[in-house]
Amino acid sequence: MIGIYCADDRMIDLIEGNYRLLQVMSRFGLSLGFGDLTVGEVCERHGVDPVTFLAVINFVHSGYTRLVDEPEKLSVATLMDYLRHSHGYFLDFVFPRIHRDLHEAVRHDDDKSIPAIIHKQLDEYILSATRHMRHEEATLFPYVEGLMRGESDKGFELSAFSRNHVPLDDSLRELKRILIQYNPDCANVNELNAVLYQIYCCEDELDSHCRIEDYIFVPAVYHLEERLRHENS
Repeated sequence: MIGIYCADDRMIDLIEGNYRLLQVMSRFGLSLGFGDLTVGEVCERHGVDPVTFLAVINFVHSGYTRLVDEPEKLSVATLMDYLRHSHGYFLDFVFPRIHRDLHEAVRHDDDKSIPAIIHKQLDEYILSATRHMRHEEATLFPYVEGLMRGESDKGFELSAFSRNHVPLDDSLRELKRILIQYNPDCANVNELNAVLYQIYCCEDELDSHCRIEDYIFVPAVYHLEERLRHENS
């Protein structure tokens, strides 16, 4: 049975217990160098709400099975910071790195060749993912920030956003299939395998990102909406 982390656990034990949590920590703005500090101590030092941090950590650690029982206890501000860091991580680091490494591994001169199709598939995916995240930053984030200030925007419906919030398209999955089934002759095997591994990791991390939005962030914002509605009634 997967254990549940608490505020008294050492931060290093979280990493050694599940190295995938490293990326979650970085999106809370936490950097390495924890020493023997506990989760609670690290969160206090960096101004991160420990209840929210642990909710996300345990959700990911449990394989997305441990849902939040009391979303009203979560810090929406902390979750907003987490999502902004997540978007920056994908848009400024992961996507450019995969794009660069794929071009190093697979070169092409013919626009109709398999390598050209591979590059086009990746470019289309990055464009789609970028639009998805920028749309959230232009609509959802300002709405939530308004709620945090006690303002309600009648032009935005969280329920509509939640219904229409779907995982990013399947083009990344198709890209993996092309790379696996049609290994281009011009590719360096080690470089190609390394970038394919990056793509698998990216897909997993994007899935985690979307689940955190759907199952932790949105319920917390729903509660904030209800609280504001009650205060203004």
